[in-house]
Amino acid sequence: MSVKIFGETHTGRVRSKNQDSFFFNELQGLVIVCDGIGGRSGGEIASSLATDSIRHAYTECDSLHTDEVINFLVLAIDQANRKILQYGQRNAEVSGLGTTVNALLFIGNTVYIGHVGDSRTYLFWNNHLWQLTVDHSIEVYIKKGWLTPQALKSGSKPGALVRALGLTLQCEPDIYEKTMTEGEIYLTCSDGLTGMVGDRRICEIIQENQNQLEHVPRLLIAEANRNGGKDNITVVISKVGSKK
Repeated sequence: MSVKIFGETHTGRVRSKNQDSFFFNELQGLVIVCDGIGGRSGGEIASSLATDSIRHAYTECDSLHTDEVINFLVLAIDQANRKILQYGQRNAEVSGLGTTVNALLFIGNTVYIGHVGDSRTYLFWNNHLWQLTVDHSIEVYIKKGWLTPQALKSGSKPGALVRALGLTLQCEPDIYEKTMTEGEIYLTCSDGLTGMVGDRRICEIIQENQNQLEHVPRLLIAEANRNGGKDNITVVISKVGSKK
């Protein structure tokens, strides 16, 4: 299958700097969205390190068989995690820097997603929107029964991340594998979008602009900013086409 990709990022209306980082390449079938953890110094460094590390790992890979893709994603994300930890150890002023990651590989008729944190990937199909990834946040973990309120430290915020790159030496990404269908649209974004725009409105904007998807990242970012733009906003749209 072929894939057309469009993406944009914006600082938003409140933050002074953009701690998001993203990359995409249609020929490689690669999409990466990382969101540096807010409230920690060096978030923009962590997201950039993760994006560059995963991108270089894929670019430098001579060949990748289908049965090697999942292992590659796990190792590439783990390597990015170690680079962030090492950077924090060498630079005390940003010790504890961290980031989320969503890395998508479109290979053949399959999309593979490596996910850590609360950046998301959605599927838009037949005018419906489905969230494919699960947020690694305290709020979600409690709702799913994976974490009890009693286990939380005093003052823990519901939106705080349970998993992210740079937090611990052991990195455990979620890996998703899905057979694609021509016409599917994948939305990968930082929580600067989803924190400001509900899923129903996101679905409406994609639905209204299916024939001009190159405008969708800008339109979604504008909607987030109209609603307050309290965080950095990154949006990448991937449209699955026929075989090349």
